Amino acid sequence: MKTCDTCGLGIVDNNDLICCYKYKTLSDSQEDKTSCIYFIKKIVEDDEVLPPMQHLYLVELELSKRKMKISINRGLQM
Repeated sequence: MKTCDTCGLGIVDNNDLICCYKYKTLSDSQEDKTSCIYFIKKIVEDDEVLPPMQHLYLVELELSKRKMKISINRGLQM
């Protein structure tokens, strides 16, 4: 399940709240985020979790790959 506490962009705050690095919002750590396109599972390298900034970079890189996969010129053919 996609929850804020398992997201690489979530920064643990006081009182079981998670601050989203992307949107700068506070939410419940168990809040379901199935519709969040920026959700990324925490990545661990050498027993350390990557910082939220690196997670955000990876998500934005993946999202940019999805955009504009069609050729504009091919769409204008008659």
